[in-house]
Amino acid sequence: MGWLAMGIMAATVAAAQKTNVDPEQQGSTGYPPSVYMNAFLACPTDSPCTRTKSFTVDPVPSGCCILLVANGDGHGTDEVRSYEVFLNGERVIPSDRSRNAQAPVKLLTKNTLKVILTGEPHSNVFVLIAYDPRKSK
Repeated sequence: MGWLAMGIMAATVAAAQKTNVDPEQQGSTGYPPSVYMNAFLACPTDSPCTRTKSFTVDPVPSGCCILLVANGDGHGTDEVRSYEVFLNGERVIPSDRSRNAQAPVKLLTKNTLKVILTGEPHSNVFVLIAYDPRKSK
């Protein structure tokens, strides 16, 4: 993952943790460069499960965006064993076991994010969709 993407992800995760923001309820931050962020928790059983969230973006940013995934808490714990990410029915992150991943994405007014993950009940992935500063100029 590039240094810029990691910086955006780290700053957003740190801000959410410092202000006790519940990513499950937050959805949209309202603060650039974030468009959407949410934590997706593994299922209570140690088998693959699907988590789906819908969100709207109005207006749809032009030249947008980059989808970033952080596996676990950023400190090497609470990581899922594998995850796969879909946006509006299109696979944007294939089955992955890495700590971090990223992919360029195009948003619609109404979007559906689907994450398929396998891991311990407390494990999670954090998904952030942010403006790609290289494309927003």
